[in-house]
Amino acid sequence: MAVADNESALCIQQLVAYACEHGLIQTEDLTWCYNALLDMLSYEGPAPVKSWEKIDLESFDLDQTLAELARLAVAHGLAENTQSGEDSFAMRVMGLLLPKPSEVARHFNELYVAEGPRAATDWFYTLCCDAGYVRRSAIARNITWTTPTTWGDLEITINLSKPEKDPREIAAAKTAQNTFGEKYPACQLCLDNEGYSGRGASSGAGAHPARQNLRIIPIELNQHRWGFQYSPYAYFNEHCIAMNSDHVPMHIDHEALVNLFDFVDRFPHYFIGSNADLPIVGGSILSHDHYQGGRYEFPMMRAEVAEEFELKQFPEVAGAILKWPLSVLRLSSASREEALKAAEFIITAWRSYTDESVSVYAETDGEPHNTVTPVVRKLEDETYEVFLALRCNVISEKHPLGIFHPHAEYHHIKKENIGLIEVMGLAVLPPRLVPELNKVQSVMEQCLANGKKANAVYGQLTTDSTTISHADWARQIYAKLLEQGDGSSKDAASKKDISSLSSEQLKKYIYDEVGIVFSHVLEDAGVFKWDEEGRAAQHRFLESL
Repeated sequence: MAVADNESALCIQQLVAYACEHGLIQTEDLTWCYNALLDMLSYEGPAPVKSWEKIDLESFDLDQTLAELARLAVAHGLAENTQSGEDSFAMRVMGLLLPKPSEVARHFNELYVAEGPRAATDWFYTLCCDAGYVRRSAIARNITWTTPTTWGDLEITINLSKPEKDPREIAAAKTAQNTFGEKYPACQLCLDNEGYSGRGASSGAGAHPARQNLRIIPIELNQHRWGFQYSPYAYFNEHCIAMNSDHVPMHIDHEALVNLFDFVDRFPHYFIGSNADLPIVGGSILSHDHYQGGRYEFPMMRAEVAEEFELKQFPEVAGAILKWPLSVLRLSSASREEALKAAEFIITAWRSYTDESVSVYAETDGEPHNTVTPVVRKLEDETYEVFLALRCNVISEKHPLGIFHPHAEYHHIKKENIGLIEVMGLAVLPPRLVPELNKVQSVMEQCLANGKKANAVYGQLTTDSTTISHADWARQIYAKLLEQGDGSSKDAASKKDISSLSSEQLKKYIYDEVGIVFSHVLEDAGVFKWDEEGRAAQHRFLESL
């Protein structure tokens, strides 16, 4: 064993001091934690470089500090020289500096009883951030903006927070053999992840992220054990996840609705929702029953009421069709029991509903197609609101990925499933868009500067494999921009001097057009369109109830 140089020792000492300052450990733990980290890095010394009260944390950066310690571990042969190897070591370090799960759960429950649910979640969320589990600095790298559309302001995120795959791990994955048998943990949502060290792509069981700094609060929903945690790569404020203690598939039924209502009763300051339980219209993980929630109001929740309807069987429940691109029904009631029963009634009816005129089929060849994306929240006046987005996963020759899935003309922006978060009006777009849209912008700038027409934009973009998919769309939005400049648009008052557009203004224009594409994507996902035929079809469904 060696002795660490003063710089490395100070790095360790600052991390321990940070943990103490943020309440992860106590003052009495300082020496123990310092020595434990020395041991983790195979150091036998030195003594702390400075007295603890003289440690300056003004410029301390958690991510940089953990990265430095991970690099030391790699140099000493204590961690794999890959991104996941370094990450695993960093999470191991933070796991050491955290209270045990039992202590976290006990303090959470004490706060819940003494000060209420908001105080408990505030403390737990801060803990998860300070522990580096919620990746605040990574989340800050996401590109976010809001686009005004027919449906109100939609929120757009280009996801840059999740680390890109290490080429070395990709190569290792190609040669890895599955020698592990049944995987452990079975998936990333299992409660077994708490404290798990992770594994690299070369593992016989495949890659799995490190979770030593994960803490899960045990909760009870519908008299069954669930886990409550925060998402490491949050897309909205206090993005939380509730996971079934059993590794069972997603399902939308009476039991699920009871779970959702139990959750908002326990955490009334959070909404909770579930992805649909069928492929195409469901989320990315259908194999493990789970929900997502948080302290956030999505655009869908602010949508105007297009019209109201009554359910004669449930006089205490007010129904509304929301002016939203997807077909969303909102149920409101002060009665939990009535709201739950009404939601279950509509879901059951929709499961068996067919309207061939709008390509809605309950089933084909015994395969079910209809389900819902449910969202529940509890308002300050104790009113329950249940949002039911009607979903259908039928496919056709023209739309092999799904009739009510983003259509091919929009795949250059969004090809993935429309899950819970996007149903509510927040787009999560792939990181590839950043360099691709930068190239689109560069070509449009050149063409504007040289007085070129829209076909020139199209021609240049088709010569690049990374932008060819955007070429037709870019031609259209460039032509629209030119119309705004020459006053030939329908609204002559909107004439703009496009010759003096700055790079930032052009980028905003392009990004807003991306937001408009997202609005069309959501329209594609709506089973009842906002035309005469679609309105009539939705009324037929409501009349069938």
